[in-house]
Amino acid sequence: MSKTSIALLLVLAAVLIGASQSLFIVDQREQAVVLQLGQPIGNPNDLSTFTKGPGLHFKIPLVQEVRYFDRRILSVDPPPEQVVIASSSLQHYKLTPAQKAEGIEPEPTPLEAIPGETIDPGAPVEAPEIQNVSGEPIIADTFARYKINDPLQFLKTLRTTANADQRLESILNDATRGVLGSVTLQALLSSEREAIMEEIKRRVNLKITQDSLGIEIVDVRIVRADLTADLRTSTVRRMISDLKERATETRAKGEQRALEIRSTAEKDRTVLLAEASRDAQMVKGQGDKDAIKIYADAFNKDKDFYGFMRSMEAYRTTLADPETRLILSPGSDFFRYFQDHTSGPASSP
Repeated sequence: MSKTSIALLLVLAAVLIGASQSLFIVDQREQAVVLQLGQPIGNPNDLSTFTKGPGLHFKIPLVQEVRYFDRRILSVDPPPEQVVIASSSLQHYKLTPAQKAEGIEPEPTPLEAIPGETIDPGAPVEAPEIQNVSGEPIIADTFARYKINDPLQFLKTLRTTANADQRLESILNDATRGVLGSVTLQALLSSEREAIMEEIKRRVNLKITQDSLGIEIVDVRIVRADLTADLRTSTVRRMISDLKERATETRAKGEQRALEIRSTAEKDRTVLLAEASRDAQMVKGQGDKDAIKIYADAFNKDKDFYGFMRSMEAYRTTLADPETRLILSPGSDFFRYFQDHTSGPASSP
């Protein structure tokens, strides 16, 4: 091989090595910051020039270096920890669908208002007295999703994702404790859970903005919220006690209602019987009156025949029983129709 060929090969090798050291590629999943002697390269009046997007870029070998950062959404998952929640909810966080669509962050509002009293949304929420609050410990497991929206600021403050995860875990735990400390477990397990997570997200983003970390929280979720072992036992006992109390109260109300029904039925029965007896006496009296009138009318028409019929009825009633014995004088008026009216009075036995 001639010296010319060797020289050409050496020049070509030098060009290739220089090109490899001068050019760099940024993947679509990444973003990059070029540093020259430790200082970022870009226009101070336009911060977007400090960040290199996907594509082929140029740098000065040995003088400039490239730092790559992920463009994708990253996750931070701190270990479950014990937090204290309120036994009676002090505040709750509500977010309507219209507010979600407009990107409005939820604000804490009083849970209950006094009837007839208007609440000023701009007025500060007064914290209740300490004796009205009793905390309950639970095991809360949360995670967050974030993205690097300012690589230059991220490089200045956190530098690596490991440092970012560690810092975010601390901020997320503090925000979680602050929000869950003012809500009950019932609210946490209800439809208010989404608003509570939105409030945690808002607080974390606020802290990140204040500290200028160059990242943004995309989502915060509460994976689970479990009672501690001791609290679970006491809660089950309290539930059993409450259910027994409710059952006793229900039975007492049922017995009271049954007594009222029985008393009402007995009163109605007494009234019905009294009215029926009254009506019966009235009908009977009217019948007796009519019977007496009929008897009187019959007696006045034919007194002898009426007397005869009444005597026949008396004979039938009195002499129907063969064991009946009558001790009367033969001349008694009771046997006057047994006398022979043709031959005169009956003789004495």
